[in-house]
Amino acid sequence: MTKLELIEQIIQEQELNIPNRKRELVYRRFYLFNELYKLKFTLGKIGDMFGGKNHATILHGIRQHKILLKFGYEDYKIATKQIDDVLHGATLPFIDDTPDLKKDVLEVKTYSQFKKIQRHIKLGKYETN
Repeated sequence: MTKLELIEQIIQEQELNIPNRKRELVYRRFYLFNELYKLKFTLGKIGDMFGGKNHATILHGIRQHKILLKFGYEDYKIATKQIDDVLHGATLPFIDDTPDLKKDVLEVKTYSQFKKIQRHIKLGKYETN
């Protein structure tokens, strides 16, 4: 299976071509915009693959991808890890990157880490037992 076929499959399976502003889905779109751009697709063609998005939206997503990677934004890495693994030949099983509240609280050292935990709680990322 080619990289393009994998990307098309991911877009369909995760419904990335349907309008949705969930942070994880937006991050996955940004990541795939960049991957397709690296494959020399035009901004218009990439937009068509994602349900007719405007070329400016694609360009914005590519720029955001670079910014998020440059500053090491952890939520971005978590949201795109599985796609990155699939596209770059990783095999199953995937590492489970589900946040663990107890572990995160014990390891926190800065205010920004506390804010990240708070954001994860609001988004419902921590599983309840």
